[in-house]
Amino acid sequence: MERSNEIENVWKEGKAREESLAPLTGKDLQAIISSRVRKELKTVSQFVWAAIAYQIILYSFLTHTLVRHWGDIQTMLLCLAGAALYIPLTVALLRRVKTLCRSHSEALGSAVPDVFHKVEGEYARLADFFRFKKRMDWIGVPVSCAIIVLVTFTLFVEGGVKANPVAGLTIFALWVGMSLIAIHAENRKRFIAPLRHLEQVLEDLKNSWASSWPKCEGRREPNA
Repeated sequence: MERSNEIENVWKEGKAREESLAPLTGKDLQAIISSRVRKELKTVSQFVWAAIAYQIILYSFLTHTLVRHWGDIQTMLLCLAGAALYIPLTVALLRRVKTLCRSHSEALGSAVPDVFHKVEGEYARLADFFRFKKRMDWIGVPVSCAIIVLVTFTLFVEGGVKANPVAGLTIFALWVGMSLIAIHAENRKRFIAPLRHLEQVLEDLKNSWASSWPKCEGRREPNA
């Protein structure tokens, strides 16, 4: 990979400039690593904003339908039930986003093992959020599709889903299927690729430690 030896090259450059007035320091290394980590987290943040926007649209749809058809008990109950089912998913998402994006202290000028554990922590948080997202998708996608299909059929199809079960089930299945295809592509771009890049950063740090930091008593390797 083109950047697989980037960290090692940085440290080799620093060693070559040991006699210069401004040698490469741990602070410089951390700046490089932080830049790569921020790039991957920025990719994930694009999903977060899209997910929040989707939920705002869903709640707006339910609210608009509720107000417009106020007095229609069946429609009102569907809208209220849909919101009640989806609110726990929204709360869970916001809590996970807060955990993912929480501020973290940066020890400037830290040694490679400290940078390694910092990146390792970012990787663990992102992987944990990805696992949560996959669980949420299996719940949230069918729920949101069911809400939209039920409300739409109730408003625009004579007899609703009850009188047209085959059509309703077909549209629901198609909607869920298309959503899952889109989610699979999204996961590869927004999560799997960033996780692999962070894995490469960790591997670069391990290689940098092995080649540029002499082992001595009391010094701990990153994977220890």
